[in-house]
Amino acid sequence: MATAARTDTPRRHWLLTAFFMLDAVLTAGAVYLFVWEPEYRGTLVATQPRTLVFAHRGFGELGPDNSLFAVERALEAGMDGVDVDGQMTRDGVLVIFHDLSVDRLTSGSGRVRDKTAAEMLALDLGPKYDHNVHEAFVRTFEDFVRTVKAQGRTLMVELKVPGAGSTGIEEQAVGVIQKHAAHDTVILSSFNPLVLYRVKRLDPRVRTCFIFMDTNWNPELLAEIKPEDRVDLPWFLQQEFIRRAIRTIVTPDLLSINHEVDQGVIDGLIAKGWPVFIWTIDDEPDIRAALLRRPWGIISDQPVRAKQLRGE
Repeated sequence: MATAARTDTPRRHWLLTAFFMLDAVLTAGAVYLFVWEPEYRGTLVATQPRTLVFAHRGFGELGPDNSLFAVERALEAGMDGVDVDGQMTRDGVLVIFHDLSVDRLTSGSGRVRDKTAAEMLALDLGPKYDHNVHEAFVRTFEDFVRTVKAQGRTLMVELKVPGAGSTGIEEQAVGVIQKHAAHDTVILSSFNPLVLYRVKRLDPRVRTCFIFMDTNWNPELLAEIKPEDRVDLPWFLQQEFIRRAIRTIVTPDLLSINHEVDQGVIDGLIAKGWPVFIWTIDDEPDIRAALLRRPWGIISDQPVRAKQLRGE
């Protein structure tokens, strides 16, 4: 009996030691992922001498939503860049369009994913914006890349993929960027971190941007969509401690942060060196407050006014 007790004692000691070591490793891993915010380590985004002004959805409220027509006017007005939205058609072409359905912005009806590229490119975004505007047709991602690259500006495209599964949108976007050597022209953004992960697997040189907000929907966005098109932002993507882990694992090159996110979070990320966009900043007091934070960029529906305020 005494011999058995002496044998069990080292075994229990070893098991306790192993347990505490495992606990220490798991705790350290949790702190690293969910608590600690390291300094920004990206190398693909150059430091800017001043905050950049990007026009939201092409040219904000000054042009038809997500139209190349609006982008061309934004570039003529001297915008540093433009922000638009990309979706896949039924036949696998990446087109620029905001809503999941075409009803609000065009005279057509139905969902983008159910239409062919030819059907999408026949839709005019002009008349719903202003009855005097015509031939502001839907265009492909490649059309936007050509136009913006020729002007030496920056195109940021949100890739809309609500689920976890691959849709092929990443391959389409990366292929166009490679075809036109547009790595310094295009930023691919998404609320979906899996999209950004897949982009980096395809081409690490493509710049990616993680978009996030603290809430699900706001009244302005709800007013723009059909009830059946509503895609809720998962709860976990609204939590900063989980987003911190995503930033560590996925390693995006930039962040695009809704202006209603906790200001301490925004300031902390800027202080850590992250290239941060703040969106969507429209009212003059909000624009001034955002500029004072000295982010990498702001995205506005009033980009001309934002550019003027930056100049002040």
